[in-house]
This record gives sequence, C-alpha cells and structure tokens, in this order.
Amino acid sequence: MRKTHRDSVGLTLVNFNEEGTPVSKTASTSALAITDDHQDLADAAAGQLTRLQTLAKARATLDGGPTHPSEIWSAAKHLGWTGLAIAEEHDGSGYGLAELAVVTECLGRQLSPGPFLSSVSAAVVIDRCAPESVRAEVLPDLARGETTAALGVSGAIRVDSDELATGECPAVLGAPDASLLVLTAGEDVIVVDAAADGVTVTPLESLDTTRSIGSVALTSVSIPPERVLRGAARNARTVFRILASAEAVGVSWAALDMAVEYAKVREQFGRTIGTFQAVKHHAANMLVNAETATAATWDAARSDDLDSAWFPAAVAATLAIRAQVFNAQNNIQLHGGIGFTWEHDAHLYLRRARTLAVLMADGADPVLDVVEGQRRGQAHGASFTLPPESEQYRGPAREAAATVRSLPADQQRDFLVDSGYLVPHWPTPWGRAANVLEQLVIEEEFGSAERSGATGESTPIDRPDMGITGWVALTIAQAGTDDQRERWVEPVLRGQVMWCQLFSEPGAGSDAAAVRTSAKKVEGGWRVTGQKVWTSLAHMCQWGLATVRTDPAAPKHAGVTMMAIDMNADGVTVNPLRGITGDSHFNEVFFDDVFVPDTDVVGDVNKGWLVARATLGNERISIGGGSGAPTGVTPDHLVKLLDSSPDTAAMHVRRAGEVIAEIHTLRLLNLRRATRAIAGAEPGPEGNVTKLLAAESGQHLTELAFELAGTAAVIEQTPQLTRSYLGNRAMTIAGGTSEITRNTIAERILGLPRDPLLR
Repeated sequence: MRKTHRDSVGLTLVNFNEEGTPVSKTASTSALAITDDHQDLADAAAGQLTRLQTLAKARATLDGGPTHPSEIWSAAKHLGWTGLAIAEEHDGSGYGLAELAVVTECLGRQLSPGPFLSSVSAAVVIDRCAPESVRAEVLPDLARGETTAALGVSGAIRVDSDELATGECPAVLGAPDASLLVLTAGEDVIVVDAAADGVTVTPLESLDTTRSIGSVALTSVSIPPERVLRGAARNARTVFRILASAEAVGVSWAALDMAVEYAKVREQFGRTIGTFQAVKHHAANMLVNAETATAATWDAARSDDLDSAWFPAAVAATLAIRAQVFNAQNNIQLHGGIGFTWEHDAHLYLRRARTLAVLMADGADPVLDVVEGQRRGQAHGASFTLPPESEQYRGPAREAAATVRSLPADQQRDFLVDSGYLVPHWPTPWGRAANVLEQLVIEEEFGSAERSGATGESTPIDRPDMGITGWVALTIAQAGTDDQRERWVEPVLRGQVMWCQLFSEPGAGSDAAAVRTSAKKVEGGWRVTGQKVWTSLAHMCQWGLATVRTDPAAPKHAGVTMMAIDMNADGVTVNPLRGITGDSHFNEVFFDDVFVPDTDVVGDVNKGWLVARATLGNERISIGGGSGAPTGVTPDHLVKLLDSSPDTAAMHVRRAGEVIAEIHTLRLLNLRRATRAIAGAEPGPEGNVTKLLAAESGQHLTELAFELAGTAAVIEQTPQLTRSYLGNRAMTIAGGTSEITRNTIAERILGLPRDPLLR
C-alpha cells in the first residue's frame, strides 16, 4: 500500500468493546475486506450508500431517473473515493487497488448508479501509465471528482504517423458522462478530451438502466504525443478487470444474500423453502461461486504492479463473470414468480450482471488470457510486498532453506522436524506456531510461492505432505495428553508412523456422527466392537483415530468418545476394498472386542465429537496446503492437450480457461481461510467450500483432459490420465459427498434451516 491518509476516506483503525478490548469488525459489508482497516472502509462506504438509498435510485432509472445522481457523486467526492488510488502529489489518497476494490464492491452490492467504475478505472490507468506531465494535468480534477473519465478497452482505434486517431469503440461504460476518454488503440492507450474536434459520443440504450453507455467515434483526432501511452493497453485491461470484478463480487454477494433471506421466510407445503435440499444446493452453489470470485479478485487487487497482476486479473474476471451471472439468475429462480416481477429488485441485478459481464469480455476475453497465461508459464499469483514486520522471519527462514538444500535427501526431513519448518503452523515444540506473515515468508524462501522477494533461483524444497496422518497428529497435539503427545506426534513428523481416520461406518455414508461402533468400560480401559468403512490407507497404517459410541442413551452428537486404536491389536481386521482403478486405497475395518486402554482415549469421554470436528478442520490451517489438483494431471497437461488437438481445441478452450482459473484459485481460498484461522478462529465449516471446489475442479480437469485425449485415453495410450480420471470419481464421495457438503454449506454457513424430518 502506498502512503495513507485514513481520515480522508473515513477509515477507523481500531474498534473497542464495552471492556475496552480491541475487536474486529464483521465482514457483513464486504467479502474482499479481511483486515480491520479494509472492513472499516467497507462499513463507512456501505453506511453512506444506505443513507443515500442507492438501490432506490437504481430502480428509479427504470422510469427515466438519472443515471448519474449528483448526491451519490458528491458523497464519493467528499469521502475521497474518487481519488482513493491516485497518488497524493496529485490530490489523491495514495492507496492501492485493494482499497479501491473494497469500495467498488460496496457500490456493486447496492447497485449504485453513476460513472464511478468507469471514471476511477480510467484514473488509475493514467496514474500508473501516463507520463508526469499528463498526470499533473488531469489527475487532480479526477481525484477531487471535479471531472469524470471513461475507460474503453475494446474497439478498433488506430493512431497514424501524424498522431491522428481514427476509429470506434462501440460500447464504453460511462462515456456519455465523461469529459475525458481513455481508450485502447492497438497495444497503446490514448487520452482524449471528450469535447475535442473529431470526437463523437453517442448515448446508447442499455440493458442496465443504472449507468450510461455510449459509442465513441474518432475522426482524425489530434493526439499530443505525451497522451499516447505506449504499450499500456494490457495494463488498462488489467485495471478494468480488477475493478469490474470487484463490482461483480458485490453483485454476486447481494444476489446470494437476497436469495437466502427469502428462502428463510418463504413458505410452501407448510415449511420454509430453505428446508428443501434443492434450494440449499442452489444457494450453496451461489456461495461457492461468490467465494471463488472473491478470492481471485482479492489476489489480483493486492498486486504491487499491473504487469504481475495480468494473469490474476484474467482469473478474477473469468470467475467474477460466471459468479455474478449465475447468482443473479439463481436469485430470480429461488424467488419464484415474485422474482420475475418488474417491481422486484432481482432483475436489476441481472441487468447489471449481464451488462458488466459483456463489457468485461468485449474485445479481449479474459478466459482466453487465462489459457494463454498458462501456456506462457505466467500462471501465478500477483506479486505483493509483505509488510516490514515480516522481515524478522526472513533471515531464519532463508538460513533454514539453505541448510535443507545443502543436506543429503535422507537427512532433510529430520532437519525440518528439528527446526520446526516441516509444519511451521503447528504449535511448538513440533512447529513454530507461525503466524500468517511467517508462513508467507517461509513459502517464499522455500521456493514454493510465486511472490516478489521469493528466491526463485533455487529448487523448491519438497516438504512432505502428511495428509490424514498429519491432521490426526495435529489433533493429538491439540487435544491429547502429555503422554500421548510424547508417544505419537514426533514419530509422525519423522515419517515413521502412519495414522488413519476411523470415522465412516456402513449405512451412515457421509453422516460421520451416526456412530454405531460401541465401547464398553472394563478395568483399565474399553472393549470396542463394530465396523468402519471407506478408511483411506488403513492397510498401511499402524494407528487409527476412531469415533466410538460410549453412551448409547445420549443424543447423536453426544456420547461419542475418540480413541486411538492400534491397528495391529488383537481383534482388529483390515479388509482392503478394490476401487475402480484396480487399486486398494479404501478399506473396511472390523473390531472384535478390541481392548483400548484408558491411556489411549483422546480428549474427554463422551465428548469425542469435538475432537472429531477438530480433526476434520485441521486440514485448513496451513497456508502451504495442497492445491487439490488431481495427481498426474495439471493445468500444464491440459494446455498441451489443447495444443495437440487443434481440431477440438476451439470448442474446449473456454472450459479449459475456467478449469485453470478454478485450480489457480484453490490456493488463494486456502490462504484467505488460513489468514482468519491463524488469527485465532477455531476450525469451522468454511473449509467445506474449499473441499467442494477442490473435489469438483479436479474432476472438471480430468474430464476435460480425457475428452481432449480422445481415443488415446481409452486404448491405454495415456495411462496416467486414464487412471487419474477414474480415481477422481471418488473425490466427490470420499470424506462426505458433495451433496452433503452443499447441505452443510447451506445450513452452517448460510444459516438455512435444517429439514424438520431430520431434526
């Protein structure tokens, strides 16, 4: 972030409760906002827009009301929004795109009329790409909101050798309201006064009545040389994609909120429609779309420079286009007939979503740039500078990384364990209790993060992914006794022992709380009898962490105790189950009067469900977590298949771009989730969003690759792809089916009521 003047934009640094303790604000007004500063900015913006009744003003445009209400623009000027991302020396506030994106999201949520998006986008392009003479001339008035601008990123304008511009931009958002036009001309950008000779702006009728759109025609318009911004067209598209995506994020969340609130109160067949699974699944899909668009936009908006933000901006636009249209359409669907009426606001959001989506894709479709970025090796996150306080971690991390690289392979893991760098997010003495900043620095220095400041020249260090074994061991570190920690945690870290999760049972499916495996108290311990199924890698594990019912009279989620079971104990039988790949990954496990000593009970008796939830949530904590991409198939493989199948590539390229964007965003979701988790929030249901997307995007990737491979995939010419395709059918079943995950998202995140028949 550049130098800040918080007072000029209404930021409040700290909030306090009644006891005087600092507290964080909720994220109800902005999904992009994570920090307190950003949330305070969002709260101030949302409050002002609510007072101005912007949604009512948007509705008024249906009947000819102004598309540029003076009171909204006046508020934007007064609060400094128009100059938020303009340098201070030109009367701006000196913030970055991240702050401007938060405000733009708020405007999108409340469907604010006016030329804000078009004007601030044009101003940012001038601020970042124009020479100082042009910046000094035009930016102060733009920053103060005294003039407005419009940014056109499509059309065919050419500038000849005499610096005369000719051509047309057929649809420029905000052009009829603008006194300054910033237009792409091939690889360049030109800055044109709207009143200049040869400039014609023709207002157009728009599906979205809340904002003006016009065609811009230039006929031999003289352009001063300093107003031709050489090579700036790509950066101009990047700016518009980031800020338009931020607005689309606002539209997506507003549509979701509207649909969920209606589903909570609308009754049909004697019950609220939010209890119906079909409605829950629509809402859950809307949430997943909004979350992915948010994560991608957040990443692009925090970039240090526009060059590094090109690919992240293309990803953000790809996902934001899809999210806003999907959510706006489904909002109408979930409202039923009332949502189709002229009087309801739902169609206003659909009009905004469809119009903005077309403008974002006009001239340069972002989904095609996603594929091209993957092809060119540019498919990485935006570069950003960590705050100065992060530097305290860099020296030790860099030294540790250098030591690991100098050691023989068979000694590297022991060093990582002893130094705490194997699992830095774990508490000491096993990890480093690393906060978000330290984890980011470690990711940079160990070479696995695409961020400015990363070493980049060294081979990335492969820190073993312990998977389920690691989640279980972290649970023991959190909930176990000192004796259990001493016996079980370190052997896991050193790769000497594997653990499995003994949760699922026959007949229970995804209902992990439906535990029938029982334990009877005996002297010194318990006798366990029952069966578990779908247990990953049980045939390779020495220990298992099992949910066991110790009080059959207690309610479903009570009366369950967590026990560590020796997989080699008398009475334990493991029967591998052969899957469709021909391998045995899953198992069924039988317990026949297996003795478990009291010392192997993890957590309190009859409170094991709390321990189970912690285990299921521990996957979310590490920033350096896996991408979720299926083994053996990557986005690079997908692009190679596209390039080797020219006859079929054209029909699949859009799907390929969307799949690559999904895969890219998985790590961003993990990073945003970890940012909150490490700040102190206990594991919660938010991880279900990432689980669902990881499972389904992996399937999307292998399914498309399978189609591109054609006959080669079915005649054993692509064995790795074929195996991955088959194996990924399990991803939306294992660990809880996608259908159950959608129910969980709808009920525990969106607050929709449970089915009354299941209470």
